[in-house]
Amino acid sequence: MEEIVGSLVGISYHTFDTIYDLLFTTERVIAFIIQHPTDIPYQPTWKQFLIGGMLSKRTEQSELAKITQARRHSLQEKPINELAALHPLNFEIRYGEITSVEITRGLFQSQLRFDTSKPSTRQIIRFTLSKEHIPDAQRLLELVIASKVKRK
Repeated sequence: MEEIVGSLVGISYHTFDTIYDLLFTTERVIAFIIQHPTDIPYQPTWKQFLIGGMLSKRTEQSELAKITQARRHSLQEKPINELAALHPLNFEIRYGEITSVEITRGLFQSQLRFDTSKPSTRQIIRFTLSKEHIPDAQRLLELVIASKVKRK
């Protein structure tokens, strides 16, 4: 039976404003969309022209926080096998499809990189990690797929 091993919260994917939470289970990594740029479409208002963008930015951040909280709450109410289907941008990476995984540290950012292979398809999935995420990411990878972790 599939069990939850741990999670990484607030990980960037593709761009800095696309945020995912990663749930590591005994069988797979499930990526949940938490924030996306299209969650709150840009709509200029007369207030922005008179007062400026500060007020609208504060309102936008408040709305994004509500969306994030609602999405995380919905995850807690569902069984593991239904989680990936909660949102069209959610996806999973099965451990059997992973050929290698590594954490790369750059000058300005670090990445969690999954190399995956399905029949006739190879894909590289990259998440951007903060310095605070690195120890947790290393620990979780060692717990669930230690044999596929690339070492330097």
